[in-house]
Amino acid sequence: MLFTSPLFLFVFLPLFLTAYYLVPNTTSAKNAVALLGSILFFAWGEPIFVFALLLGTYIDYRVSLLISPETTLQIRYKKLLLTLAISLNVLLLILSKYLTFVCTELAPTLQTWLHVNLAIPQLPLILGISFITFHKISYLVDSYQGRAEPPRHFFDCALYIFLFPQLIAGPIIRYHDIGTQIHQRDHSTQGFLIGFLRFSVGLIKKVLIADTLGIMADKVFDFTPINLSTLFAWGGITAYSLQIYFDFSGYSDMAIGLGRMMGFHFPENFNRPYIARSVTEFWQRWHISLSNWMRLYLYIPLGGNRGTQLKTYLNLWVVFLISGLWHGASWSFVAWGAYYGFFLSLERVIKTIPYLKQIVLPHLLCRTLTLLIVMVGWVFFRSPSLSYAIHYIRALFGIQHTSPNHVLPWGIIFNHHAITTLIIAALLATMVIPSTRPLFKKLNSLNAFWTHVNSASSRLIINAQFISIIILLVISSAAIMSSDYVPFLYFRF
Repeated sequence: MLFTSPLFLFVFLPLFLTAYYLVPNTTSAKNAVALLGSILFFAWGEPIFVFALLLGTYIDYRVSLLISPETTLQIRYKKLLLTLAISLNVLLLILSKYLTFVCTELAPTLQTWLHVNLAIPQLPLILGISFITFHKISYLVDSYQGRAEPPRHFFDCALYIFLFPQLIAGPIIRYHDIGTQIHQRDHSTQGFLIGFLRFSVGLIKKVLIADTLGIMADKVFDFTPINLSTLFAWGGITAYSLQIYFDFSGYSDMAIGLGRMMGFHFPENFNRPYIARSVTEFWQRWHISLSNWMRLYLYIPLGGNRGTQLKTYLNLWVVFLISGLWHGASWSFVAWGAYYGFFLSLERVIKTIPYLKQIVLPHLLCRTLTLLIVMVGWVFFRSPSLSYAIHYIRALFGIQHTSPNHVLPWGIIFNHHAITTLIIAALLATMVIPSTRPLFKKLNSLNAFWTHVNSASSRLIINAQFISIIILLVISSAAIMSSDYVPFLYFRF
């Protein structure tokens, strides 16, 4: 069930919110509705695996009680239980997401050695398994280290894992971010309105911008690179770069907004990443919850930057190779992870060279170079294979052999409407323009709203933002009803 599907928007969500606010205003009652609604949400797409994940969640819950700092169990047994529980979750992820890929790569070699035909297993991919696994690991590690108040009972743990706003595609909520909120949180008209507006902004970004850009990007990547001129290739990757930003940041806005309507405060997941002045800064702004998760649960345990420079570079490579594999089981994702591992290490190397460290480049040049690196990286992310990605990059830089008889005319996809959409999206993603955040901040206290807004011009701006959001929300709803192009890119990761 997608957030942009009519079933979710006009049936599930209204019924869920009605039930959520009709039950007694106690945390236990609202948690019960939230858990039942979340399980129904997941079971709608995965009616079989919901029971397996509930069983796995119960095992995690029991283990968390044994490994928490309050127990008297010896430390070596706690570490053993923690390792076993994490391994079980990772094994499920591997079986669901990577077994087919591994067997496909190894089958030719094994068939040659064993002289037999091997059947390649085709196991179904469990919906949201990557995000669910990271949530479970976060829960286990936080329980072991005592970072958060432990759940009072299994249902609190299950709610953390299955909470539907962040279930399928994030943001990745760490247990110590939300553990206290599961036990106690506030519900108010102000919070609900803030959440509704945040959800609306995300829906607008997804439906009116990302989907339009996605149609362009898909058409370009449906062609073989030999048919793409340099200009056409840059047009395609520009469309995709903007699509994936508005698609994923729009989903994150919807998830944060839904959580706010239920009284939860989720951490931000994007902070204008395309204005970053370095690759390091880009990853501090893009998919922030994933970056924080990787740093806290992988990079630091590996040693972080506490060892030698070489060890730090190796840790960066390992983290981003795993990040690439986490996104998908293919060599193009491995290459994407290695690509960022290289540039992050390169930036650290530059900082260790006194002469280079003193060179200060103009901000605009830094942003341009960073954006160029990021856009080339998206080629690996979008391409169906590593070979396709290499040929596409060659087309980007004009070193791909292209037959003049096969080059596509520019206007076949990039007509006036497409170019206008690209320009508007690029300006929204890269220019420093007023955002909707002042509106959310002012609405944090509706009773003091007009007191905080000191000038007539400020009131006019916020009123204009509010009215614009409502109008665009109506347009987005109409677009959803008349179109079937609504997939979220990160659902496949």
